Amino acid sequence: MSVAALSSCTLEPIRSDNGEMIKGAPDWVNKGSYFSNTRDGNMFYGVSYSSPQGDVALQKSIADDSANAELVRVLGNYLDIVSNEFLLSARSDDGSAREDSVYRRIELSAIRQVNESISSQIDDAISRQFKAGVSAQFKEDVKKNVMDASAREVREATSYQIDLLRHVEDVISRQLKDSASRQMRGTAKAHLVNARILSNWRDPRTSAIFSLSELDLRNVKKTMAGINDMNIELKQFFDINAEPIFDRIMRERNNLNPFSLK
Repeated sequence: MSVAALSSCTLEPIRSDNGEMIKGAPDWVNKGSYFSNTRDGNMFYGVSYSSPQGDVALQKSIADDSANAELVRVLGNYLDIVSNEFLLSARSDDGSAREDSVYRRIELSAIRQVNESISSQIDDAISRQFKAGVSAQFKEDVKKNVMDASAREVREATSYQIDLLRHVEDVISRQLKDSASRQMRGTAKAHLVNARILSNWRDPRTSAIFSLSELDLRNVKKTMAGINDMNIELKQFFDINAEPIFDRIMRERNNLNPFSLK
């Protein structure tokens, strides 16, 4: 699950127009936007650039804003992973068994209701056909054969209902995931108040200005704690799990041995 989640947030390095690394550039220029463990803590980095604008101050401002936008993208990818894990953690281990039990009760309830109705129909039909009445065994044989046939019909009919319920459950699950992700991602820009431009670099060949924006995960946690219109449980989950999830992502990204992920 986590490997699949990480594949959705691949962060490509910025390269020159001919597809090669920019020679003479700082490492962060060629590395591009990313997030990483550092000795100062867990950090998010946004990298972008601006072409010449005729005004160096304006060009730098555009590059800085663009780097911050990249920072929001990187943070948003991370928050998607956190929201997905929040929903996975909220699911009970016996969820499938409980679901099967619910569907089984639906089927049994339908059969019981139909049987009660059919039993009354059989009694009425026998009374109309046999005025003088019939033996208990005769009535029992008729009921058994009719009930067996009706049970098959009921199971077939309820299977469609159960398929619908399973489909609805999938729809609900997707909506919960999307809503949690939107709520998380909706806070990303709010965190920029704590972002800082860490460095700038001007390419002497093209005069493009590159900017590097940095955001500490600890500041993200502080900002998240102060957001009032967010699901309380989601905020609590983030407060507890933000660092462990970040650390695990970095371990899995940097681990070149695929068998260690099993």
